[in-house]
Amino acid sequence: MSEFRFRSELWTAQYTGVKANTLGSFLKALKELDDDTIYYHLYRNMFEYHFFPTDYWNSFSYWFAENGFPVLAEKFSAIDLIGCVCLADIREEMVRILEREGYSFDKLCKPFYFIRTVRKVVDLGITARNLSEFREGLRRVGIHSLFYHLITSRLVHCSPMNDFSRWLAEIGEEKKAEEINSIDLFSTSLYRVKEEILKILES
Repeated sequence: MSEFRFRSELWTAQYTGVKANTLGSFLKALKELDDDTIYYHLYRNMFEYHFFPTDYWNSFSYWFAENGFPVLAEKFSAIDLIGCVCLADIREEMVRILEREGYSFDKLCKPFYFIRTVRKVVDLGITARNLSEFREGLRRVGIHSLFYHLITSRLVHCSPMNDFSRWLAEIGEEKKAEEINSIDLFSTSLYRVKEEILKILES
């Protein structure tokens, strides 16, 4: 039987030296900057505060709203992060939204400073070889471990299934795997997500 290893991740924010003060310069940066920069601005709230606010949940949406582009703010907030399983897909969708809206790309805006996340994945030394051990391991790990296994791992593997569900399916727990994979991660906090997963594992 395969072994599950619980991991977590650490972030350090690093300024890229790139800023945008027009939609044109923002679009250029969006196309050219690395995935770790896009990742930071999309998921910072979830990583640092463990939930997305109800309005304008990513940095890009906030910037659009502040500069008088409410339609762009809404559309960037409405991007389906579950349906888009690779950062490349999310980037392409954002570029499409900007290019088809027909705004002036030369209008001056408040500057947007692009920040990159420098991430380190750490092995927590907690393993599981069966459902009982997995449940106990989950109780022991912190929220950033959930972030890694539920969010980061999907983007790294470009997979619609998170780490927890993938492993549970491998050991024959398909129903629990499906239930966990269907949890809406973006409508509640990671603390509540952890409680919900534990209830599924105990059922």
